[in-house]
Amino acid sequence: MRIHRLEIQAFGPFAARETIDFDELSSQGLFLLNGPTGAGKTSILDAICFALYGSVPGARQQGKRLRSDHAEPETEPEVVCEFSARGRRFEVTRNPQWERPSSRARSGSVTEQAHTLLREKVNGAWVQKSARNDEAAAELLSVLGMSLEQFTKVVLLPQGDFAAFLRADAKDRRPLLQRLFATDRYEAVEQTLADEAAKARSAYQAAVAGADQLMERATEEAARHLAAGDMPDQPLAAADLFAVFESSVASAAASVQDAAASGQEELDRLRDTLGRRERALADHAALAELEKISAEHRQAAGSHAALTETLAAHRSAELLASPIRHRDQAALAMERAAKEFLDRIDAAETHPLYPAFVSSRPEPDHAGQALLDEAAGRLAAELGRIRALLPEEQRLQSARTEVQGFELRAEQLAQHLASAADEREQLAATGRSLQEQLAALAETPDVGLLTERLEQAQYIREAVADHAACRAKTEAARARRDTAHTRQLERKEAWLSLLEQRLDQAAAELAATLAEGEPCPVCGGTEHPQPAVAASGRLVTREQEAAARDDHAAAEALYTEARGACAHLEQELSALASRGGATDATDAAAAVAAAQASLNHAVAVRDRRRELQEQSAATTQQLEELGQRLSALAVAKASADSELKAGRERTDELGRKLHEALPDGGSLHDHAASLSRLDQLLADAMRILAQHRHCGNALDQAEAELASAIEQSNFATEEEARVSLVASAQLQELERRHTAHIEAGQRLMVLETSEPVIRARTALKNGEALPGIGEMDEARDQVTVLDRRVREHQVRHGVLAASQEQLAAYRRRFEEEQIRLAPIAARHELLQSVADTVRGLGENERKMTLTTYVLAARLEQIAAAASERLITMTDGRYTLVHDDSKSGNKKSGLGLHVSDEWTGQRRDTATLSGGESFMASLALALGLADVVQAEAGGVDIETLFVDEGFGSLDEQALEQVMDALEGLRDGGRVIGLVSHVAEMKQRIGAQLQVTKGRHGSSVRTVLTGVA
Repeated sequence: MRIHRLEIQAFGPFAARETIDFDELSSQGLFLLNGPTGAGKTSILDAICFALYGSVPGARQQGKRLRSDHAEPETEPEVVCEFSARGRRFEVTRNPQWERPSSRARSGSVTEQAHTLLREKVNGAWVQKSARNDEAAAELLSVLGMSLEQFTKVVLLPQGDFAAFLRADAKDRRPLLQRLFATDRYEAVEQTLADEAAKARSAYQAAVAGADQLMERATEEAARHLAAGDMPDQPLAAADLFAVFESSVASAAASVQDAAASGQEELDRLRDTLGRRERALADHAALAELEKISAEHRQAAGSHAALTETLAAHRSAELLASPIRHRDQAALAMERAAKEFLDRIDAAETHPLYPAFVSSRPEPDHAGQALLDEAAGRLAAELGRIRALLPEEQRLQSARTEVQGFELRAEQLAQHLASAADEREQLAATGRSLQEQLAALAETPDVGLLTERLEQAQYIREAVADHAACRAKTEAARARRDTAHTRQLERKEAWLSLLEQRLDQAAAELAATLAEGEPCPVCGGTEHPQPAVAASGRLVTREQEAAARDDHAAAEALYTEARGACAHLEQELSALASRGGATDATDAAAAVAAAQASLNHAVAVRDRRRELQEQSAATTQQLEELGQRLSALAVAKASADSELKAGRERTDELGRKLHEALPDGGSLHDHAASLSRLDQLLADAMRILAQHRHCGNALDQAEAELASAIEQSNFATEEEARVSLVASAQLQELERRHTAHIEAGQRLMVLETSEPVIRARTALKNGEALPGIGEMDEARDQVTVLDRRVREHQVRHGVLAASQEQLAAYRRRFEEEQIRLAPIAARHELLQSVADTVRGLGENERKMTLTTYVLAARLEQIAAAASERLITMTDGRYTLVHDDSKSGNKKSGLGLHVSDEWTGQRRDTATLSGGESFMASLALALGLADVVQAEAGGVDIETLFVDEGFGSLDEQALEQVMDALEGLRDGGRVIGLVSHVAEMKQRIGAQLQVTKGRHGSSVRTVLTGVA
């Protein structure tokens, strides 16, 4: 990738358009970028990054602040970069988001969104590739083959990072490497494996807990039904324990079942005896009931005859009840019809129009019928005439309603016009007030920058809290480590003392095994004249020495564990201190509060300014809409006035026409309704008069039918029949008594032949005695007690049977859990081992995590690539060497040393002088560029920028560094150096000079000594 041309306008400190021709600058391979502090050297590099990636490196990634404050308000910020990559030539133009002054309002601004234009030179002509931000970004990323982070490491070499990297120890080098290389995926692998191991551990623990819970449930189930003596008195295997539980419960269930069966047999015998006795008592009770009913039936025989005669007379009179009832109903209906007819005539006479149609009062006869027929005819003719004129009256009412609507609409439109005019004045005043507030409001502070400051302060505050907590844990861990160390030394001393005594008394221990006449295992002699004895008189046994050795091993293991935990906490404490954890807590809290206050103020100012801008734009829009409303209201008001005039003319015409039809005034609709009511009253009277005639005919027929029925009956007159009739309630009672007497006789006949009565009479004839009350109660109590006992045995047997099934289910589930547990345990062991290994634990001898391993490989590549440059810069004296050896209990992998060929020794990079450190850090930066370039797929980097640091070199070292840099331009590579060193200005002919002023910075190209 090679940069050819860069144009900057209203960007950073550059107000006007500045053009930089890198092809011209690269004529000598090296060029110098110099200028005073704050002139804008870094902004040129930022402009290259912004053009290629739409963002700038570091803390300046707030796109809204990229626009120059020196530029004119109307000048659009813009960066144009022409470059070539992979044999193709491109031009990218980017405009960041900025606030353009509003062209409609006197004050305020409009947000212009970011724009991108990507073009490619094809056959000598520029062809547009894309004008969309996302499409252009994807195309550029594909062409460049590097992300912004990789670009800043490969093309813009950050000397500050590598100087710190060179001086850092292995512990502090890790975060710097993580920042230079993206190792998130490896950390994600570590975390994923740790999470999977935790899940596997949880699954394994859950499976073990499930099996244990099943065993506990089985034990509890057996304990509920077995005596304490039946429970196992010593630990058993799971299978044996289940077998004991199931056999014990089965034995108890069988015993209870036998007891229930024997009790049931005795209960059946007692129930049979009790049943025979209760039946004898019931038979005698049935005999006594028969004798009682027989006596009552004989006493009621006399009254039953009279009752029978009364019911017979009633049934004869019932033949005349229907004709009498029909005659009475017909007479009543005729009387009611006459009364209702006169009531209707009374109601009709109250109607105001009645006298105009009915000349005299009609009676319920034929003359009244004729009078009503004549009145109804004349009334129907008048009602037809009035109804024919009703549509005209409805049109008049509609016209009047329409006129009222026109009047109301005209009045409302007048009010709306006045209200809209007042509203326009108020909105205009509000718009002027908003513009004044916007003009008086200060510029919005940088919220993004203040947010970063707040996050940094919060990060330090959290580190302070974590540091304090970790420091307390570390002190406690150190105390535990020292205690464990002391105990380990004591146990070791005790063990070595016993071991020494055993060695000293070896002969005495051997002599203790000798027996008279038995050969000596050493010399073979059978005589033992003077066996050795222990100096103390007491032998130290092998078991005592072994126990002391085991105590020492246990103490040593505890000490190793405590030492590892302490080292881990000390490492964590050091890391927290590097994050700022050693800062005073009060200062950290104050910094957070101050940052929060600044951010709150900035957000409030930004939000208020945005709110005022939105309100101002809304007010302007409302004024335009209100003007359109006023015009529309004026047109509508004129139309409403015209419609009102036409409506009033139509109303006057219809009113004159209806007055001619109804001179007395009033409503035709009301007059027609009044005529309809009178017509309905006369129609009702005529209908009731017809009913009256029908009722008279029915009465004549009913009287004839009643006279014929009396002649054919046993009664001489109607009154005799009425006397023989019995009321309904009394008739039901007489019939009930009659039926009850007959049923009693029938029941006597049934009881006389029933088995209980026959058995009772037989028992009395045979002289059998009845059981007493006390004897029956005693027998019932025996049955109750024995029944309860049998049910208890049956319930107990059911409970034990259910317990047997439950225990069998527990056993089967336990066996299934054991089968399921095997693969879970294997997975847990495997995942835990792998997770521990990638985290530097377990069998990982070097205690190196996966991320550290990857970083160590990168560091080894960087050191090898950097050594090629450093050998040239130091005249073959120094090379950088990667060291992954373990130091004490610390994790290994990120060590870096410098090898001094003059002394043949390796030493720490911190021992290098200032100039040597610069050369080493420059070599590291160049080495990193080579490594990242290889990772990016072998992208050819033809343009490099090297940051400050040359001032720390002496004349010879500067000469060697310049030789190394000039070697980089082999093959057409261009190197841009950022430096203030005067000798650099003299040595490098091609220079890009940046100057600053009150109205912004500018650049100029200086070429000296160029043919």
